[in-house]
Amino acid sequence: MPLRRSSPRKAILRGDLPDTFSRSLYRVAPYKGCAHGCRYCDGRAEKYYVEGDFERDIEVRESIPELFATELPRLRERGLIAFGSGVTDPYQPCEASENLTGACARLLADSASQPALVMTKSSLVLRDLAAWTSVNERCGFVLLVSLTSLDEKLRSLMEPGASPFAERLAAIRAFKAAGCAAGILAMPLLPGISDGDASIAALYAAAAEAGADFVMPGGLTLRPGRQKELYLETLGTARPELLPGTREVYREERPSGAPIRTASRSLMGRIAPIRRELGMPWLLPHRVYARMLPPHDALHLLLRDMIELYSERGVDTSGLMLAADRYDAWLIGLRRQFRRKRSLPAAWLEERFAGALEEGELDRVLDNRRLASFAGTVLREGAILNFSNLRLESPSSVTKPWDFNRPD
Repeated sequence: MPLRRSSPRKAILRGDLPDTFSRSLYRVAPYKGCAHGCRYCDGRAEKYYVEGDFERDIEVRESIPELFATELPRLRERGLIAFGSGVTDPYQPCEASENLTGACARLLADSASQPALVMTKSSLVLRDLAAWTSVNERCGFVLLVSLTSLDEKLRSLMEPGASPFAERLAAIRAFKAAGCAAGILAMPLLPGISDGDASIAALYAAAAEAGADFVMPGGLTLRPGRQKELYLETLGTARPELLPGTREVYREERPSGAPIRTASRSLMGRIAPIRRELGMPWLLPHRVYARMLPPHDALHLLLRDMIELYSERGVDTSGLMLAADRYDAWLIGLRRQFRRKRSLPAAWLEERFAGALEEGELDRVLDNRRLASFAGTVLREGAILNFSNLRLESPSSVTKPWDFNRPD
């Protein structure tokens, strides 16, 4: 397989706020393209331009470890570093010889400076278990494994270059045994193939048995162009009877690749009772990221998570959304001020946030009395929101559900 080599100018890219999907403030992509060759991957779409053949002409960004070693000590903000993205897997086959992700893992383990997260479909991540365990013990680590079925015939058809499903579950067990957080990305569940009730129930049962902290499900998106064409071509060869129904569900040709709304609602409606029966959260739990991130970033994520959690239960979250928007704008302003003024001490942002909490500025930013009370309990007492029952768990208070739209 041809490998294209490049030398990027930066290894670590940063955002203004932690990403709500990966929870990361920073991200690293050692490769571009992915030899796992998943037939549904939206990394193939024109939107995410990757030069050459997506699954064959893999770009090896060989200067990443050297750049990472230089940039890591210069990070002045504590934040989770994510390895992997929708257009690459940090543990795809060439990592076995190139070892770019492994080198970064060891650098992080030695520095004991930042938490990390890995998204992968490969059991090769087990090679670096010791390094990631060291990162976890000092700063925190999360393993996200993509797993949508237990059917190996389906895996060989749709994910030909990825690790067998059983090996991925074994990786979750190993990382959990080592004390790390681990979750499953059950996406995309393929229409008529892996989205049946029995298949989903079996997947959730396997996740629970492996000790997964959460399972994040999602349906298939088919962006018009190369991605959709390849998937339909594969489907036409393997399961031609599903072609008419699939074309119908994706007839709207949305740029996002989303199916018709009734299909999405139906899928999530069937998943909900299965995960609730097992008490399996569908988002990375607050208890996991609260210990890894600075309080100001953990609060940003918690507010956004609550919008998702309450909306899923049919609760009006308009007031919560307004408060979260105000908070994000305020936090971005503080962060940009901190980044512009390199003379400010490294602890400035966290100290500035602590002052805002104690002096009432945070209450004014949120402009929601009940939400401000909730935030104060979380930040001052270290209370954790249980994502399964939406109750605060705190040693110093009785657990109770919270309603931020109810009048005071």
